[in-house]
Amino acid sequence: MFCPGCGKRAKESWKYCLNCGTTLPVVQDEIDDEATTAISSLDIQDESESEDGPSGAEATTTDAVTQEYEDYELGSDILDDLDVISDTETEEYKRILNKTGYTALREKLEETINGWKKIQISIAVTGESGTGKSSFINSIRGLMADDPGAAKVSAVEATLKPTAYDHPDNPNLQVWDLPGVGTSTFTRDNYLQEVDLSRFDFVLLLSASRFKENDIWLAKEILKLKPNFNLFFVRTKIDEDIRSSQRGRRKHQTAEVMHALQQEVRDNARSNLEKGEIFNANIYLVDNLDTAAFDFDTIISKLIQKVSSLKREAMIMSLSGVTNEVVQKKLAILKSRISLVSKTAAVTAVFAKSDANKYPAEIEVLLEECRFYRSQLGLNLESLKIIAKRLDIEFEELLVKLSMQSYIYVDSEDRINVI
Repeated sequence: MFCPGCGKRAKESWKYCLNCGTTLPVVQDEIDDEATTAISSLDIQDESESEDGPSGAEATTTDAVTQEYEDYELGSDILDDLDVISDTETEEYKRILNKTGYTALREKLEETINGWKKIQISIAVTGESGTGKSSFINSIRGLMADDPGAAKVSAVEATLKPTAYDHPDNPNLQVWDLPGVGTSTFTRDNYLQEVDLSRFDFVLLLSASRFKENDIWLAKEILKLKPNFNLFFVRTKIDEDIRSSQRGRRKHQTAEVMHALQQEVRDNARSNLEKGEIFNANIYLVDNLDTAAFDFDTIISKLIQKVSSLKREAMIMSLSGVTNEVVQKKLAILKSRISLVSKTAAVTAVFAKSDANKYPAEIEVLLEECRFYRSQLGLNLESLKIIAKRLDIEFEELLVKLSMQSYIYVDSEDRINVI
């Protein structure tokens, strides 16, 4: 037979189409049913039958069950990888269900899958005015200056007090814009008390030229507070240094020359910090507006590596896919969720009450997870429109350029056909 949803050939023993997920009609063979009923009423002992083996209707039923199981096994590429629901889990599910009801059970399952959303991560960004703090904060949150919720970009000091910016995909990941040391409001005498650096998981100290006396003072105070603190020294606007070195030259500088310039800037920053008795500093060069250039991806990688193990998944899932490494780590976590979400869908299929929704409750669970995958990987409608806007091309043109196989996903949230 053929699937009414996508038109693909399907086996009669399948309950769902393996291509698109459509529920398949039950095919009943009246002749076979009559024969099975007739045979079931007879007590026939075949002389050639093994003493231990099934016979008659029992053999017919066993063969049918075995064949049906084999069909599902052959039609599934993840069956062997899924964890079955253990007896212990089943008993726990029943206990919660009997004690507090299905809603509480769903909340427990949801917490198992999405517990990372409740974990708080705070990243502080500080430095003098003009170092590009706001642009950096926007970039690490996957935003441009004119996006809703973006930090205000200004050529003058715009940070009058510590200000938290929530990540658009997870408000528990906050990037804080801290005033630099040495202003009339934030002096060395009151800075540590006013800012309270102990509450942050990371501090990123930004400079657009060399790290100055106040920067070095702050760094030493942080390391005094926590010797193994996650302190990053970020040299911003390296792109402007490279453009400046190109001015007045007839020939474009080679990649080797530009690499040597970057190393010179890095060495100069390190030497400057060592004069202030700060050794083994983590120094990163960035273009605040281009997350694919210079050391921006390295900063993201180090943030993931250095955050505590309890917060690592939250960090990965909260960050936008600004680097290839983040995308790959997201993929690994999303794959690990499959068995947990499958268990949730299975429990939902058994215990959820029927309602008037478009799809059965268990299918809604799976669809919601698919939407979450698209959002995490930047393939949902909103993310793709933002990309098209930034590239200054039409949305449909972007889809063509990306050669997206999941084009139909963009047209409708709930269609699961793939073309």
